[in-house]
Amino acid sequence: MTQLSPAPLLSFDNVNISYRVHGVDVTAVSGVSFDLAPGDRMAIVGESGSGKSTLSMAVAGFLSAPNATVTHDRAMFDGKPLDRTVIHRVARRTPGLSMVFQDAMTSLDPVWSVGSQLLNVLRSEARRAGRRLSPATARAEAHLWLSRVGLTDSDRVMKARPFELSGGMRQRVMLAIALCGKPRLLVADEPTSALDAALSREVMELMVQLTEESGAALIIVTHDIGLCLDYAHRVLVMSKGRVVDDVDAGAIESTATDPYTIGLLACVPTLDSVHLAELPTLEAVRRRAIAEERLAS
Repeated sequence: MTQLSPAPLLSFDNVNISYRVHGVDVTAVSGVSFDLAPGDRMAIVGESGSGKSTLSMAVAGFLSAPNATVTHDRAMFDGKPLDRTVIHRVARRTPGLSMVFQDAMTSLDPVWSVGSQLLNVLRSEARRAGRRLSPATARAEAHLWLSRVGLTDSDRVMKARPFELSGGMRQRVMLAIALCGKPRLLVADEPTSALDAALSREVMELMVQLTEESGAALIIVTHDIGLCLDYAHRVLVMSKGRVVDDVDAGAIESTATDPYTIGLLACVPTLDSVHLAELPTLEAVRRRAIAEERLAS
């Protein structure tokens, strides 16, 4: 008997996003379509300006720029239709969907303590689920989530404001706030951009571990294609607002077809490139791949 594939958790067909700049519509995302299965981990990768962050913000419903226009043929999340064509000046959360933003220092409220921000989310999610949290229960849950993301000194962290914490601690707080509502989908936009290499790995491993435990799907938005290979099941490669490759992460080196993807892979430092005086640039690799393709044809 053939086993049926699970219905997609998230589906978008023909997403187009543009910005009105000085009276001219500038396209940021063009004709992007994808499905995401429950529990799957997908990376959206590309250089700065490729449209990956704009796409992720639109998917999460946090695109609030007044000059933005979004169109799509179909958008579904958890079996329910989404309308991302309406741009709200104040971003609104979608039940079951959470997001980790690029810079925790600017994303966390600088005035509120970490505990206040975490408790606010816990109480809001409880009300949404028809539960009522007592102050003691809410604080216990907040301490539990801080410990789950590796912040063992939770009493101090609860009282601290974001500027009193290190970059790695702020990122862990962001992760606790995003996951405490037990979302079905977590969107992480450049979650390691402000961290060093060691902390980046710690945060990524923690994010993968916590989403696996809860069964949540994960979208990782990054310019680091090496990060995709280690932590994602699937990779969408974006260039100039379009998806140029959609491949399994484990087989990207053998199945990537677009010169842009091949160029990104070639620019990643490896032990094989240690003897080079300088690493190849993306543009140089792309030009060489196009030239080889023309010669072969």
